[in-house]
Parts: sequence; C-alpha cells; structure tokens
Amino acid sequence: AAMAVGTAPPLLLGASSDGESFAAHRQMWKPGQTRKPATLDCLSESSPVDAEDRYHALAGDAESGDAQHHATRDDLKKKSSSIARCLALAAETFPPFLVAGLGMVAAGILLGVVKTWPVYVELQELLILVPPLLGLKGNLEMTLASRLSTHANLGQFDENGPFYKIAMGNLAVVQCQAAVVGCLAAMVACCLNALTTGVFRSEHILLMISAALVAASAASLLLALLMISIVMASRRCGIDPDNVASPIAGMLGDFCTLGLLSITAHYLWEFRADFWWVQWTVVALYIGFIAPGCGMVASANSYTSGTLGEGWKPVIGAMLISCGGGLILSCADQVYVMLAPLAPVMNGAGGNLAAVQTSRISTDLHAMGRPGSMPMRQEEPLTPRATFSGLLSENRHSRSARILITLAVPGALCFVTLIAHVQSGGQALPQPLFLLMYVVATLVQVSVLLVCAHGIVSKLWCDGFNPDNAAIPYVTSLGDLVGTGCLTVAFWCLTALGGSPWSVL
Repeated sequence: AAMAVGTAPPLLLGASSDGESFAAHRQMWKPGQTRKPATLDCLSESSPVDAEDRYHALAGDAESGDAQHHATRDDLKKKSSSIARCLALAAETFPPFLVAGLGMVAAGILLGVVKTWPVYVELQELLILVPPLLGLKGNLEMTLASRLSTHANLGQFDENGPFYKIAMGNLAVVQCQAAVVGCLAAMVACCLNALTTGVFRSEHILLMISAALVAASAASLLLALLMISIVMASRRCGIDPDNVASPIAGMLGDFCTLGLLSITAHYLWEFRADFWWVQWTVVALYIGFIAPGCGMVASANSYTSGTLGEGWKPVIGAMLISCGGGLILSCADQVYVMLAPLAPVMNGAGGNLAAVQTSRISTDLHAMGRPGSMPMRQEEPLTPRATFSGLLSENRHSRSARILITLAVPGALCFVTLIAHVQSGGQALPQPLFLLMYVVATLVQVSVLLVCAHGIVSKLWCDGFNPDNAAIPYVTSLGDLVGTGCLTVAFWCLTALGGSPWSVL
C-alpha cells in the first residue's frame, strides 16, 4: 500500500530508529527469521526488496572477506610449516656435517704429514691415487647409505622386515666394487703420472694395486658396517637417516682410507725386496677369490642383484672423474705447498652436502612413484630445475638446497681455522683475505654440485635408473674435481694479490 509522505516506512530489516548503520546490525536478521519493523535512514528511499538485495550483497562481501582471511591463514600455516622443515633440516644436518668436517680436517692434516714420506716422494702416482681412493666414500659408502636410508624410510628395516638379507647383499656389493675400483684407480693413476712426467715405472704398478686393494677393501668393510648401524639407530630414534648417514660416512671415510693406504704402501715399499711375494699374493687373493665371490653373493640376492648390475658404470665413471681431481692436486701441490691439507676438506665438505641433497630427493622420488616418469607435486616436477636460477625457486628441494649452501659457510670458516691452527702448532690463524677466497670457492663448489645433483637425479630417474645406485658417485667425484679446481684458483688469486694463507700470531 502507498504510504503517506513523512511517515517512516516499516522496513523489514533489523535496524534501530536512531539511524545506526546497517553493517552494525546486519546480524540481527538472518534469512528465514521473522522480520522486525524498524527504520533505517540509508535505505529509507528503497523498497523492502531492494533492501534485502543490499543485505545479501553486504553479506556476500563479508563471506568473501572471511574466505580471504582463511586463505591468508592457510598461507601462513604453509609458510610456518616450510620454515619448520628448513630448521629441522639444518638441525639434523649441521651437527653431523661438523663432525664429518673434523674427520676431513684430520685427513687433511694427515695428508700434509704423509706426503713427505719416502713412499710418496718416490711414488708420485700415490698422490694422484689419493682423491679417487678417498672418493670411494662417495662411490660406495655414501651410495650404500642412500640405499639403506631409502629401505629404512620405506619401512623395510622395521620388525619382521628383510633387514639381514638387505644388509648381507649390500656388504657383498661394496666389497666387490671396492676391489675392482681400487685396482682400476691404481692403474689409471700410474698412467696419468706417466703422461705428465714422461716416465713409466712398471715396478710401481704392482705395489700401487696391492696397496689400493687392501686400503679400499678394509675401509669399505668397516664403513659399511658403520653405515648399517647408523641407519638402524637413526630409524629407531626418529631421525631421518638421509640427513645423517652420508656426512658420517664422509667423516670416517677420508681419514680411514688415507691412513690405510699410507700405512700399507709404506710397509710394502720398505719390505719390497725381501717380501716381494706379498704383493702378488694380495693381488691374486682379491682378484681371484674375494671380488668374484662377493659378486656371486650379491647377484643371488634379490635386493642387490640390480644394484650390482647398475652400479658399475657410475662407480667407474666417478673414479675417472676423481682421477682428474688427483692430477690437479699433484700439479698444484708442487706450486702451493699449503694446498694439500685443505684439499680433503674442500672436496669432502661439498660432496657431503650434495650427497645429503641427492639422498633426500631420491627418497622422495621413491615415495612418489617408480623410476621412468617424473612425479608431480602441485603441478610442478618434484625435482628442481638443474640451473642456478632453479636454486632460487619455491620448490621444496630448492629451499633445502639453499639451507645446505648456507651451512657451508660456517663449516668452511671452522675447518680452515682449525687446520691453520693445528698445522702451525697453535701459532697462526688464517688471514681475512684467504678466508674470503676460501668461502667464495666453497660457495661456488657447493652451488655447482647442488645444480649437478638436481640434474643427475632427474635424468637418471626419468631414464628408469635408481638414483640411489648412481647419483652420489657422480656428485661426489665432481666434488673432487670442482673442489680441487676451485681451491687451486683461490690460491692463485691469493698469490696474485700478494696474500698468504695464514699469518703467525
């Protein structure tokens, strides 16, 4: 009905006659409730239908605001969860990384001592053999740690799981590969020395092969048993073995292998005239019995038969790459006397961090699918792009890569300071210019290795290969090559600028 001019319209929405805003009283009426007569100045010239439409529009805006609030809250939860994962990665990785660094520092100091022994002076091939033989921790032990971590994360090391079968098969694989790779590495080192010096000493080959066989086999057996124990203990303590097993393998791998190689070569050299038959016996025992026997055991094991078949190409390829690093080390040591003690630290630290990233990505891939096709996460490939810009992306593994790069800086400072202090008998510290050069070289090396790790893991997975068997050998051997090269460039720049590694207090 028409209403007289000047009378208040009986509006059907909740508002007071004092002209309070609609927004303050929009909750007084909900659809389906009895409408209360009231006046609302802002709607006084509208019909009840228009007023109701405006109400629904305002209510829709409120719901939209609530949705945006929830979306913002979800984003904050995701960011906080991502930060928590990054902190957990740093907390789990950095202590083992530091402990591993102490082992590498010890290996560097040991190398500075043993390189003056008569056997190292007479057999220049031995220094070339050091990086590929130390690289066995990446070729064999870190690869073993990655495989065992994947088995553990998939629940195969839990109760009633095939633990003993997996462990025995992997021990056989490691022994077989150690014997073959040690023998090949010794022969390649002799050939590289002959190419660079123009002198070939046939009597050195047998001693090099026998020393490499003993050192590689003994170190691999000890480290393999340790890796199995660490993975089991990590699983029971609720720690991701991917974050701790590889660094600890690096911690003991360098020192044990270098010590065994030096001691074995020293005694074989000292008693070569009276006990020449010992060298022949060692070679015949490993090549004729130990390596074939372990190969047969591994081939008969369903968990390691594929590993033994797939593992030769990356292990031998990695050995050849590491020999390139050994050749650089042998040449650079003649120019920069203080370089050799730092080489195991530079090479091992970067290789350990890249091995952690490789192992994490491989485990993630195994949890999402099977080799042959790349799993997707949030419409993106699971692995980051193998470029330096890929390290800056929002991919989950790109974030972990940035954390690992950050951890390399305090580690480098600690390791170099410790080596300088020990080498000088507590009388010297690194100069600031050298620390800057070393940190830059470390960042370049670790960044290159992480980019290579992303590309290698992705390529192997898409081609149908298991990255646990092949990725880490390539990554750690590249760590030897790139690390020794970066360290040599750092010393060259330091010399060109008139600096020195450390100064007396």
